[in-house]
Amino acid sequence: AMKQGYFTLVLIAMVNVVISLYYYILIVRAAYLLESDDDLPRLQVSIPTKILTGALVSVMIVFGVFPQHLIQVAKAAAQALM
Repeated sequence: AMKQGYFTLVLIAMVNVVISLYYYILIVRAAYLLESDDDLPRLQVSIPTKILTGALVSVMIVFGVFPQHLIQVAKAAAQALM
């Protein structure tokens, strides 16, 4: 975008990145650095739920690292709708 002369667009994108990072840091801070006020019991999760969660996380990681097949399917679906 900078090579095309869209300096305003790049500036807006940079401001959005800074704002996003601020909110992400707030979430990480709340999750890991702040002490909890509540003494809630630990959540009990069943074995099938753990297996399903692990499988879904694995699928998300695979599609995140190798998105080509998912992109091809999305393109084919978009062409079928047109």
